[in-house]
Amino acid sequence: MRDSQGWTMLAEAPAVATGVRRAGDVMNAVGPRRFLHAGPPLEQDELVGPMRGAVLGALVLEGEAPDLRGAEELLDSGAVSLAPCHSANAVGAMAGVISPSIPVVQVEGADARTAFAPLNEGLGEALRFGSTSDRVIARLRWMSDVLAPTLDAALTAAGGMDIIALQAEGLRRGDECHNRNVASTAALLAQLAPAVVRNTPDAQTAASVLEFLAGNPHTFLAFSMAAGKVVGDAAHAVQDTPGLVTAICANGRRLGLRVSGIDGWITAPAPTGQPKVFSGFTIADACPAMGDSFMTETIGLGAFALTAAPAISSFVGGTHEEAVEVVHAMRQICRGSSNRFLIPSDNFAGTPVGIDVDLVCETGITPIVNNGFAHRQPGIGQVGAGLTRLPMEPFLTARDALAATTTAPV
Repeated sequence: MRDSQGWTMLAEAPAVATGVRRAGDVMNAVGPRRFLHAGPPLEQDELVGPMRGAVLGALVLEGEAPDLRGAEELLDSGAVSLAPCHSANAVGAMAGVISPSIPVVQVEGADARTAFAPLNEGLGEALRFGSTSDRVIARLRWMSDVLAPTLDAALTAAGGMDIIALQAEGLRRGDECHNRNVASTAALLAQLAPAVVRNTPDAQTAASVLEFLAGNPHTFLAFSMAAGKVVGDAAHAVQDTPGLVTAICANGRRLGLRVSGIDGWITAPAPTGQPKVFSGFTIADACPAMGDSFMTETIGLGAFALTAAPAISSFVGGTHEEAVEVVHAMRQICRGSSNRFLIPSDNFAGTPVGIDVDLVCETGITPIVNNGFAHRQPGIGQVGAGLTRLPMEPFLTARDALAATTTAPV
């Protein structure tokens, strides 16, 4: 199975960050009242609380509405067009809303492919969790006006940055490059800092940019997600590997799988799992799975590299022994092991990569993903994080669809 071109692309395709720009300047799919969202397609009346909140906040950010009340009237009038991030070569964390002013990381991959992901806003209140306070909007405007052009200039001066190499280094330093990005963020900052200083008009701006990046332990997540997207797309384009999972995402209503050899999305109800909730909240407060960040698991990171990040147990729960069991189980449903993402505590074994629909159905083991959870209601923000096992339903559906294609008369 490892010798298929699709698996090879998933395990070996490059991903290089080349810029940070306003989405409206580099993505034709966004524009006035035309936004993107995370997960598979959904209708406007299906927007879950945090995603609806993010759309409302984006309308205020873009000046399409003077306040949230005006934004609600505009959204409910049907004047806003929404489409999945994946349909525009993009991925978005949690709600995943991308509007023209949102700054996005640009990552280049194999065969001139490009992927985009919004810069991470930081922990606490954030648009991606449906928060819409004045602080959230002000931060996004600063990110668009100051942070994005500064990082773009720095990446240009640095000649781009190999994100795969940073992900591999992150595993060596205790990250899994999905819910834990502390070491990877530090490594990114160390490489970018000289170029930031040299390409910023004044010391105060340089200091504010570096302070923001260093103060956000998830700065690297946007880079990691965009790398996952461009690698997954490269694998999906190969026609010799039916049954390979090349994308996983959710929109709070439905989980979506993209499987090589099948057109469109295979969907099932979005799972909630058993998140470790923050103080003051309960599991009932958590919105079901949402976001495109499961692209990290698709390429062998996140929960598939859980044993590389023992400290993450304090965030998502569980023990190191349980993490070992998770990675062992994921090996049983993957086509091989990575040659570049190595786990030091597992004798530098490669992470499992290449989720196979047939192996999932044969073993009865479904993938586990490592994710955050937003409050069901808009405007509140993140309520927890955890490990979530995906349902079997979409894998069975994908297997049957592939079988039908194989046996169909010519």
